[in-house]
Amino acid sequence: MSEYQYIHFAAVDKPLNDKQLAYMQDQSTRAEVTRWSFHNEYHYGDFRGNALEMMLRGYDVHLHYANFGIRKLMFRLPFGLPMQQKQYNEYAMKYCIEWKKDKRGKGGVLSIQPDADADTYDEEYFEFDHLTEQLPRIREALMAGDIRTLYLGWLAFNWDEDDIEPPVPAGLKSLPPELAEFADFYQLDRDLLAAASTKSPDAPSRPGDGGPGADEWLAQQSLGDLQELMRRVLEGDAAAVRAESLAAIRNASGMETWPTTEGTRTLSELREQASAESDQRKKRELAAEQRKLKKRLAKIREDPSAAISEAEKLIQKRSTTSYQRAAKLLSELRVAIGGEKGERLANYAAKRIVTKHPTLHYVKRAFNDEGLNYK
Repeated sequence: MSEYQYIHFAAVDKPLNDKQLAYMQDQSTRAEVTRWSFHNEYHYGDFRGNALEMMLRGYDVHLHYANFGIRKLMFRLPFGLPMQQKQYNEYAMKYCIEWKKDKRGKGGVLSIQPDADADTYDEEYFEFDHLTEQLPRIREALMAGDIRTLYLGWLAFNWDEDDIEPPVPAGLKSLPPELAEFADFYQLDRDLLAAASTKSPDAPSRPGDGGPGADEWLAQQSLGDLQELMRRVLEGDAAAVRAESLAAIRNASGMETWPTTEGTRTLSELREQASAESDQRKKRELAAEQRKLKKRLAKIREDPSAAISEAEKLIQKRSTTSYQRAAKLLSELRVAIGGEKGERLANYAAKRIVTKHPTLHYVKRAFNDEGLNYK
């Protein structure tokens, strides 16, 4: 497997100024660098820029992927963590979930990176565009007080079977698209997530989603303050105004963080519960598939010629997947009709297809896999 790395930075709140842009350009001679983004791919060599400093100097989100185990995300939170330091410490993991506070002010950078080896993940092609589109939303959720990202990170990265889970945040049963993408990126086992979510209440409305917290905060602002916010929006500072307002709403709401329930289960107990959940899920999926198969077989029995015609149409699509689907359809035809008649009809259809397309060797392989005799 050849080495591959993907580097992405993006500014969310506002574009880089000239000084910031010049610094970013110095970090790589090959990257595509703009006031809003920094992007590069490596098939050989390595990224030698200072990622943390780039975040401190203007970019708001960062992704570093490498097919030898690196899956790192960074988020600049200009108004600090969405919780008190004591509660954050329950989610923090050395080298995996870390907070790098600014030397001055409340802001800092949240770094999320599993302690992973080259074979930790199934290194299939990943749709980076999907993830990079969601990174600003994950950041916004964090700034609004949503701490599900931290719990998901703990669940995905922890290997200490005796470790007791941190506080379980609300809303794990139904993740928004950005957090579902986060879970997919770290290949978080869905049964483990389902087990963890059994103690998670429904998610509240987030500040900035039109909930009462936002209405109360707006009502408390003076006309002058609201005019100043609107002026900044009109001058192109809308994203920064939104980030600042979300933090202010969260702080004014009296809630230190996202609602949670006490974490009482060890990772080992969660895995045991996940295993039981997996068994039940597989039984449900098998029963559902058997019901679907029963309907398909009944439909084929009613009109075998339609199934044969559909198999021939699939062959014409000229793809490995369509060949496999055609072979499966003829196999189901054999079962639906049954006995020698079903065997003869399915094999005759397969032979006719091979005779018509003698050079399509993948068709023959698909038929062999389904036990169809096309000779």
